[in-house]
Amino acid sequence: MKRLRGPLPSDTAHAWHPEPLGPVHRDGWDPRDDGRIWDVVVIGSGASGSVAADRLVRQGLDVLMVEEGFRLSPGLGNPELDDMCRTALARDGNGGWTDEGWPWTTSNLGGGTVFYGGASWRYRPFDFDPSELIDAGDLDVRWPYGLAELAPYYDVLERRLGVCGGEEGGGSRGPAHPPTAAAEVLYEAGTELGYDPFPTPLAINRHAHDGRSACARDTLCVSHQCPTGAKGDAVAVFLAPLAGHPGFALRTGLRALRLDQERSDAVTSVTCLDRLTRTAHRIRARSFVVACNAIQTAALLLRSHGGHAPGGVGNHSGLVGRGLTMKLSEYVSGFVEVSAETTLADWRTHSGPFSTIAFLDHYVDPGCPTGVGGMIYESKNDMPERIRHDVLELRVETILADHPNLDNRVRLSRRVDEDGVPAVVIDYTTDPRDLRRLAYMTGKCERLLRQAGATAIQHEESGFAQGSCHLHGTCRAGDDPATSVVDGWGRVHSAPNVYVVDGSFMPYPGGLNPTLTIQAHALRSAKAVAGDLVSRHAAHV
Repeated sequence: MKRLRGPLPSDTAHAWHPEPLGPVHRDGWDPRDDGRIWDVVVIGSGASGSVAADRLVRQGLDVLMVEEGFRLSPGLGNPELDDMCRTALARDGNGGWTDEGWPWTTSNLGGGTVFYGGASWRYRPFDFDPSELIDAGDLDVRWPYGLAELAPYYDVLERRLGVCGGEEGGGSRGPAHPPTAAAEVLYEAGTELGYDPFPTPLAINRHAHDGRSACARDTLCVSHQCPTGAKGDAVAVFLAPLAGHPGFALRTGLRALRLDQERSDAVTSVTCLDRLTRTAHRIRARSFVVACNAIQTAALLLRSHGGHAPGGVGNHSGLVGRGLTMKLSEYVSGFVEVSAETTLADWRTHSGPFSTIAFLDHYVDPGCPTGVGGMIYESKNDMPERIRHDVLELRVETILADHPNLDNRVRLSRRVDEDGVPAVVIDYTTDPRDLRRLAYMTGKCERLLRQAGATAIQHEESGFAQGSCHLHGTCRAGDDPATSVVDGWGRVHSAPNVYVVDGSFMPYPGGLNPTLTIQAHALRSAKAVAGDLVSRHAAHV
């Protein structure tokens, strides 16, 4: 059996921060925890896991968070970290296979939020029920709840994260960041085309907020860690304040190998590998919150097979791993001449937020194939070697939701990785309808840039089909256990003390950056976790 190797901590020691986040944080297993039963174990420290842990600790519960990655050294960039991470088998776009599939956002404390640009969108009403226009065959694309149910959780998180900008009206967002020079040009061109542009909503402090600094506009934040703490990443907002709390424990370098379902109605423990000592430990808890991302969560549940879960925990309907969606996206760029007197010349130093303007005018568009288009927004180039200082680059990205399909799935390989567990397979083929929609939307991007006077227009693929930072749908939510993995609270139908709070739960991926919506769902689900624990405790008193 071929063994797929990924980097071990000893190979990449320079990447990890030498100091713990706080007194409750340590790398690897703590022998003092042997035999302990926690109220909740949270698996994963990214966008959703950090929100859930924060809420559960505030509810007075004893919470252990386990994270496969480590705390990053300051200054380590996303490209350098990516070179250290385990890859997956994936379709190569030509019907063959490549071992360069990407099953992560990133693998580290705080997950992909440490490197994301802070884009924090509320989903639109259409995203919760697109069934009038989206035909996914036997898959129900309707969410078990609507925007009104999630709105209070959006409010809480927008205040907590310090989200600035967005569409006018509603929400708890602060004043937008000033537009970049490129955004000013795009705004004028879009207005001339009859568009209704607005500031991109960003979880980046424009002013000092909640103990965090204001954005210094020193970097783009995308692909780089925020040097000031202004960005609302999981570490700065949720984990650092928890790192001294007596009801919380954080263990990095612990990889969850499987959930142990020793009863027909519950998981009793999670088996984890200490990546430093290469020893396995069983951690017992009353409830488990899985927040690994839609690919890693599905793989964990599939690995968790046994007598009470022959196909894996939650796989009672055979749907774990199925319905993987990753959103289609593509970049379009061009150049315009500008005068030396151009204001907001941060484009010359390539600093400030990566996006300050967005367009949703084609989000639902009868002219687009299927009638469903997507978003266009500024997405500044984060590759210094490609920056030109003699002209102004206009670079936009279009993002659109893909059709859920049962054949697009996460499954396990016969090959094993460096830890001896089955490697991840990303089996995804893009729907031809979605490719036509993408071509339509990139055409609209070109039209916008040409209206702005841009020349040398180029297209840049995002590689979404081999894995992406937008991962959804492999543990679909629904009311019927026969057609879903979890209920509307993220509770696994066949193991009701296990909750899935990452993007896996989404029956339809929506056409916007999903981070804020995933976090809002995690906050809502944490309410159910706490309530269920209280109910179970009362039943045994």
